[in-house]
Amino acid sequence: MIFLIALASLAGFILIALTDLAVGGGKAKLKQYLAAGITAYIVLLVIIYFVLPAFIIQNILWLNAIGIFFAALPLLASKQEKKARNTGMSLAGALLAILVIGAVVCVIANFAVYQSSYDHVVKSAEEEAKPLDEDKTPIAIAPSSVRNKMNKRMSVVPDTQLYHLGSLQTQTVGGTNEYIAPVEFDGFFKWLKGGETTGYFVIDATDLGAQPEFVENKLSYVPSAYFHKDLQRIIYSHYPSYIQEGEARLEVDEEGKAWYVQTVYQPKLFTTKANGDDIQVVVVNPYNGEVNMYDADEAPDFIENTISPEMASKLNTYYGEYSGGFWNRHFGKAGVKIPNDNGTEHGVTAVFAEDGSIQYFTDFKSPKENIDSALGYSMVNGRTGEVTFYGGEKNNGIMDSSGAVQVVEKEYPEKKWEGKMPVLYNIDGNPTWVISVLDTNGIFKQYAYVRAADSDYVVFGDNAKSALEAYRLQLSTDTSTAESTGGAPVQQVSGEVNRLYISGDNAGGKTIQFLLNDQDVIYSINSADAPYAIFLKEGDQVSFEAAMQDGAKSATIQQISIEGLN
Repeated sequence: MIFLIALASLAGFILIALTDLAVGGGKAKLKQYLAAGITAYIVLLVIIYFVLPAFIIQNILWLNAIGIFFAALPLLASKQEKKARNTGMSLAGALLAILVIGAVVCVIANFAVYQSSYDHVVKSAEEEAKPLDEDKTPIAIAPSSVRNKMNKRMSVVPDTQLYHLGSLQTQTVGGTNEYIAPVEFDGFFKWLKGGETTGYFVIDATDLGAQPEFVENKLSYVPSAYFHKDLQRIIYSHYPSYIQEGEARLEVDEEGKAWYVQTVYQPKLFTTKANGDDIQVVVVNPYNGEVNMYDADEAPDFIENTISPEMASKLNTYYGEYSGGFWNRHFGKAGVKIPNDNGTEHGVTAVFAEDGSIQYFTDFKSPKENIDSALGYSMVNGRTGEVTFYGGEKNNGIMDSSGAVQVVEKEYPEKKWEGKMPVLYNIDGNPTWVISVLDTNGIFKQYAYVRAADSDYVVFGDNAKSALEAYRLQLSTDTSTAESTGGAPVQQVSGEVNRLYISGDNAGGKTIQFLLNDQDVIYSINSADAPYAIFLKEGDQVSFEAAMQDGAKSATIQQISIEGLN
């Protein structure tokens, strides 16, 4: 295929040569063109082989410009009559003019299709995300912390001196949420020595105590190989008119067999822009180099990330910035939302969704400077590329991911700990930033839960569960939190008060917190909702309805019945 592309790139050269030879020149001129043509062909082969330019209009133009340059050499060296030589020079000039015009058209087209790019993004909008269920939507470990663990385990890799750790991929295998990363060749000479990689690392993506396991699995056709085993070159040879978006990533099927997955697309005419509703994925067998292409949402079921992080980031840009086209993005800015770049990979963060899919999270900010409030956030489906935007009243005025990270980092300025992987969750009706706190070496230290509407509410915990319980407890003591158990199931509760604590706020309100016998849940109620609750005492029999997530250690109630009092 590369040989044919190089030949097509000589179209301008061949036209000039045939025209010039037709008006005279003889065998000497023919030899000059043959020599120039062979040289041009070799140069184009080398360029195409190593650069791998997608065979689209823009690239066809500049490749043919190289061919025309070589055609000009025999023309300039010609000793033909002036009239005959001028014919060839005129044709060369005309072809160059066409190439210049084509290049201008391509530049204009790239600006003009932004509105169309937005229109072709598969999108939907939701007022509010479902409340967090820590079992169905677990909090993942920050990739930088995972990479730190894997790099420390590189000594278990056979011939470890030949390899380095490849790109992380988020995946669910056998019901377990995992990070997977292959080992890749550490340069050309290491590839010559090794010939094939030795396997991949896998680790539980939600267990802080998990250690990476190395799985021996010899792979030949990989991204870090060279020449005929270079994965990118293999894909290019089969689908040269497609643009490869991002890196190829390793995914593993239920039998433990490895596959490389590469997001590709055919761009809009005269541009490099993608259609969000027409994305493909190429799946490569790394054992024998076999290649298959699928529509992104029709790939084999075990592949959960047919959309690369780079493509997800591009779709967010189309969606947030170009709903009104290119000029509105840079001048009017009506409806413009800028994706933040605080994600773990290319501005997005992979998270586990309740339905078992992988979603890419990104929050959006205003194009105005010095405004650190979020305009909402999106989830990009890892298999379909659908962008779901979450706005709504509860997300109005909340801090964006940059602000949340700053809140966390100000807690430990002397230790220089960093906030990473900020993701916005709906915790019992409250938009909440969940952030991993890492030291300067990328080692996990704590989780931070930051109430997105109030930076004074920050809770730290050694693991996601303990931090969540402490955060819910803090919410329950806040008299301004009307509903700290939002979408949770309602339970009928009764029992005898065992312990009691009453606190007040500056506005004169009271928060009554109590424990029941044989229960470890902290119940809270505000005097504004139930005035008689301030007379509650230990030993009272009470009954009430509590909206409470399964396993929660705290719940806020709004009405209570106290035996003998009301």
